[in-house]
Amino acid sequence: MNNMYEEFGRWISILYRQFQIYINNELKDLGITSAEYIYLIKLYENKELTQENLAEIYYIDKAAITRSIKSLEDKGYIMRIKNERDKRSYRIQVTEKALKTKHRIYDALKSWDDLISLDVSDEELKMVSHIIRTMSLKALNRD
Repeated sequence: MNNMYEEFGRWISILYRQFQIYINNELKDLGITSAEYIYLIKLYENKELTQENLAEIYYIDKAAITRSIKSLEDKGYIMRIKNERDKRSYRIQVTEKALKTKHRIYDALKSWDDLISLDVSDEELKMVSHIIRTMSLKALNRD
């Protein structure tokens, strides 16, 4: 019999990879990838953020964020504005182009959620979300 945690990790990994494939396909015509859309989501929710804010929100290293932010900027979805208080950092805001694609991104996410949660109750979804969050926080705070 497989180790329970190995099995758990395997299924989380499969779900994550399938989600990436799904989002990449759904947003392909927009040129937005699964590595990029998460930043747009947070920027839609907030007027502006810095790369440091995004690193703290997603627990992703700044180099990975820099690559995605640069790509989104090159595609015209965000603009970086020099931070007057800290010349080494930038304030990041969405552009009009990004605002026009907001509904497409949210629709793709809703479609995915509907697909994977079919026949799963709201109570079960809340429980799974709580468990994964608890385990993730333990993993982040293991030091």
